[in-house]
Amino acid sequence: MAAITRLSRPILVFVSVVVYASLCVAQKNVQYPEDQLRQQDAAAHLRFLASDELMGRMTGSPGIDVAARYIAEQFRAWGLEVFPGMEGYFQSVPLQRRVPSASGQLVLLGDTLLQGKKMATRSGAPLEWKGEYIFVGYGLIDPAAKIDDYKGIDAKGKTVVARFGSKADLNPMAALELSATKRKFAADHGAVAFIELYKGTFAWRGLASFLSRPGMELGAAGPDLPHFMIEDTSFAIGAKLQAQGKGPVSIQSGGIRREPIQARNVIGFVRGSDPKLRDEYVLLTAHYDHIGTGKGRSSSADTIFNGARDNAMGIVALIEAAQAFSIQPPKRSVIIAAVTGEEVGEFGSRHLSLNPPVPMDHIVFDLNSDGAGFDDTTIVTVVGLERTTAEGPMQEGSKRYGLTAIADPVPEQHLFDRSDNANFAAVGVPAPTYSAGFRSFGDEILKYYHKAEDQVDDSFNFSYFLRFCKAYVHSARLIADMKEKPFWKPGDKYEPAGKKLYRIQ
Repeated sequence: MAAITRLSRPILVFVSVVVYASLCVAQKNVQYPEDQLRQQDAAAHLRFLASDELMGRMTGSPGIDVAARYIAEQFRAWGLEVFPGMEGYFQSVPLQRRVPSASGQLVLLGDTLLQGKKMATRSGAPLEWKGEYIFVGYGLIDPAAKIDDYKGIDAKGKTVVARFGSKADLNPMAALELSATKRKFAADHGAVAFIELYKGTFAWRGLASFLSRPGMELGAAGPDLPHFMIEDTSFAIGAKLQAQGKGPVSIQSGGIRREPIQARNVIGFVRGSDPKLRDEYVLLTAHYDHIGTGKGRSSSADTIFNGARDNAMGIVALIEAAQAFSIQPPKRSVIIAAVTGEEVGEFGSRHLSLNPPVPMDHIVFDLNSDGAGFDDTTIVTVVGLERTTAEGPMQEGSKRYGLTAIADPVPEQHLFDRSDNANFAAVGVPAPTYSAGFRSFGDEILKYYHKAEDQVDDSFNFSYFLRFCKAYVHSARLIADMKEKPFWKPGDKYEPAGKKLYRIQ
């Protein structure tokens, strides 16, 4: 990595592209195991993972446990190695099911804010309390950044009020995860309760609805201090609270009931072929959960949300990678991880990013696979294609199978920060998402996205599906064989985190 610190990054990017292009011609005539992947095998995996018998693979359900076992046995069949300390191929994810009470209200600045309307409960036992609030800015403590929002403040026996997120540009999921850290700071300072003033990317109505219905969260999310979010999109409430500093508040809450549930990531690895590079790892991820069963989200009478495109396709791509790399490993080692809980909060990848099987700075890239469907079978859509120095390998890996890799065509959807890759990007790992080809979030995508129609039948385009899998695997191989470590391109919002992770000056 010393060479990177001596070259300016624009020059490094240019040199990498030129050198890589010169190698591509020679590689065209080389045969790889992924060239021989068979459509009938990929189709069989897809039909099983998206079958009615698995009942939509909802996190915490018997169906997803069957899927996890199936994936593990595919890893075993192809001889993937198991990391020391893991339970076979399984990494336990400490999830809890949270069941909020339907009742609750806050009285603040003379206004009554009702549960599910202007208020949403995030944690805590039932509480009836009247007392004083104290405003603490963002409610953060970071000695390295010389931040202490509690300096000179006595929060003991009071309700702490803080702004949502931070001054930094956080992705939505990272901002929500930061809430747990803030809650801990409030508890450490003796607070009775914690209130966050929500102003964020997600629409309040959707977030309040999400928090007010049964859901899931990581069990290690911090102390069970009563924690509430209130709508403050314009920061009108916050401005008044900040000006006053402190004042009266009353709380009535039915609290949250928590139940532990079983959840597992499925992880194995292939040791790299190059003794000098095998201690570096390319991580391949895809989520194997979906949204289960239900009514009212589809025009059909079917109540099983099979999740063929979202995301059994991505999981089959991982299984195909296990096969190809076990036959001919790339230079760097490859971690293959099917993660759980994406649809309920990206919890599996979040846990993996905090508890990696190797030091995180040894993981040089994450190639995630996720998608809602496809509307163009001549392309693959790589969300984040242009953001890393692995752009060339992903383009070439796709081109080998007649597919053109295009960048995110709908940046207004914020897709980069809506899948598992975001948790790895947040700690600095370059992490795009490799998706089946789409050019818009139009009718063809919305026909399947979280709908019962997202299933496998004889009309499914298995020919395109196979090319997608081959292109994903070959792109991963070319990334794992890159001479220089892949990295963020200059100016990317995750570049500072990457420099910190890999200790780049």
